[in-house]
Amino acid sequence: MKAKTSTKQVIRVKDVGELVEYCKTLLGRKPFEGAAIDFHPKKPSFIFLPTEVSVAKVPAEELLDYLQKKGVQRVLIDALNKKRVPILLKLCKAGIEVYVLRRPMQIERMRRELRYRNIEVPKSDKYDAVLLAFTSPKKWALVDARFLKSWEAMVEWRNAEMSFRVEQQRYDANNSEGPKEDEESEELRIKELIRAKLVEVQRLLEEVQKLEAQLFVLKVQKNYPGVDEDFDKYGIRDDVIAQAYYCEAFLEALHCDSEAGFLVKSGIGKTGSPPAKQRKKFIHDGALNRALTQLAVKVYHLDPYKDEDRKKIKMKARKLAEKIWRRAQKLKGGRVGEALGPPPLEREGSR
Repeated sequence: MKAKTSTKQVIRVKDVGELVEYCKTLLGRKPFEGAAIDFHPKKPSFIFLPTEVSVAKVPAEELLDYLQKKGVQRVLIDALNKKRVPILLKLCKAGIEVYVLRRPMQIERMRRELRYRNIEVPKSDKYDAVLLAFTSPKKWALVDARFLKSWEAMVEWRNAEMSFRVEQQRYDANNSEGPKEDEESEELRIKELIRAKLVEVQRLLEEVQKLEAQLFVLKVQKNYPGVDEDFDKYGIRDDVIAQAYYCEAFLEALHCDSEAGFLVKSGIGKTGSPPAKQRKKFIHDGALNRALTQLAVKVYHLDPYKDEDRKKIKMKARKLAEKIWRRAQKLKGGRVGEALGPPPLEREGSR
């Protein structure tokens, strides 16, 4: 007698309409009320319109015209990217609301949810645009022109700061080694030339780092008047690098509607929130964590190489994070950052 098998047949999605139906019936989701856009820097974007249950392939230069012809008032994109900022600014100027999926991993998570229900969604830009539309409203961030301009400057500042740190580490590593016994005079001469060039490169990168920090801070001050009110309080009025770290944290705080959420995102959440099991799984924002840590070191004059000071850094960084979050909530105005304002029906439709 043959043993009974309970294997279920896996259904492979073959068209957009089929996927939309599965998202509605199996996941109990309602789609984004607007256009969901799967962006690509070097090729046309894929735009899903729930009202038409269709996906269109549209070049970047034609995106605004296409959306206006379709009467689209809101768009949801899969992630922020520096190359996309000019296009997004055009959309904002045209009066179109721009939402960003705060965690792109949500698309893959939805694909796994459907796979658990024996629905296989092929990996393609077309289907990603559809899945994007059915992500939870809690994972959306509403951004405007002033945030995008500030965010673009922050990316440049972070790149400059990273370049300087990498070169500094390289110089320190090379400079820590003394001459080897078997090295000849010509080899030593070349090594000295390399060290001299590295010193010059490091000096130039440090200048660029400071200039990018200055530009970033100016952008944030211009778009969020009053953000610098804490500079005197923390003694960083004359330290442009510390100001840049502050502005980084400020921009990131605009995306969080709760102080606890901001602390968890930064990796310096309060003990017991969230529970230990969840904390192990949560991946915090490393760049935000570094900004707050470095700001704490500068504001409180701590030496990270001293055990006594190192133990204070996280506590001090947490205090700064709490104050910066409050400042961000006070200055952001409207519904910028965290998508606090999706219509009530849209919230009820998500799970």
